[in-house]
Amino acid sequence: MFNRSYLIFIFVSFAASTVFTYYYFLYTHEYPPGSTDRIASYQADKVFQTRLLIPSIANFLKPTIPAISNSFGWFIPYPVDFQVVLQLINIVFLSILLFSFHHLLACINAQSNHWVALLILIPISWNYIVINGLIDGAGLFYSYDIPSLTFFVLGLIFFLKKKWAWFYPIFVLACLNRESACFISLTGFILLSNLCTLSIKSFIHQNKKLLLHILIQATIWISLRVYLSYIFRGNPGLFFEEPNSMFDFLSGLWTGEPHWAMQNTYWFISLFAGIWVIPLFLYKYLESQGRRLVIVGFIYLITLFFRSNMMETRVYNELNIIITVCAITCLDKKIKYKNYNY
Repeated sequence: MFNRSYLIFIFVSFAASTVFTYYYFLYTHEYPPGSTDRIASYQADKVFQTRLLIPSIANFLKPTIPAISNSFGWFIPYPVDFQVVLQLINIVFLSILLFSFHHLLACINAQSNHWVALLILIPISWNYIVINGLIDGAGLFYSYDIPSLTFFVLGLIFFLKKKWAWFYPIFVLACLNRESACFISLTGFILLSNLCTLSIKSFIHQNKKLLLHILIQATIWISLRVYLSYIFRGNPGLFFEEPNSMFDFLSGLWTGEPHWAMQNTYWFISLFAGIWVIPLFLYKYLESQGRRLVIVGFIYLITLFFRSNMMETRVYNELNIIITVCAITCLDKKIKYKNYNY
């Protein structure tokens, strides 16, 4: 049975998810070529069309709109339509993220108190709302962004626990949600693999079971990417668009010139509400798995540089999780170290 503290945590998490979602939808808008409606009707540009899980779920739930209106219309301060369905989906996924986050922390030997999970709301609220619409930024919203964080956390938990019967269904759904699902496999592999050997033969021998799972996951990911790319080959646009120059954007830090993604480029330094400075300055408190997460973070940034518009604050999806976990781990170890020496 759940204790009283955890029941209160569940209520607070659900309430926080609802408030987050309300303001998330209030201050952002969808990019028309990649809107949920167009993805659900299979008419979106190629680069967006393959991210079809959430739009398909929302489209499936469309017939429930009258029931939602009759049941909750008194509570919702605007007409109940397709956007409300998307909001409810977002609330569910964000709530699951909060419920599961402390389990991920426990998997990497960090502070696992369930209340600590609420700290993840700091960077995602800042990146997705505050500097993405409220005070600056492009104000873009995509229905698959928050679910990608949830799939990353859930997938990583089951990967690290080697509960493959649970992992693979989640992984397949994550792949249908967003192509960045491959970072679930990459992160899990880097965290679990034995990296102490310099011999390739020895490395393969010591990690052969793990490498087999990575091969299976890579096959699933590639197969789904190829299949989806093939069936949507007639959609407009390109599957791999050329990202805008990050150097042009960052030049605004010196020139003060506005950019389409952010009128005041100085706000970009505040990404993740600034918590990225915690693992930067307290790096010595990171243990082995925390330092391995930092490696994943750098790989993620390099991938974004070649594949995404890094000036859009919403593109750092899974990196929100990685940085927050590293920050919590640093603070947890520092506090324990200080108490021990005191």
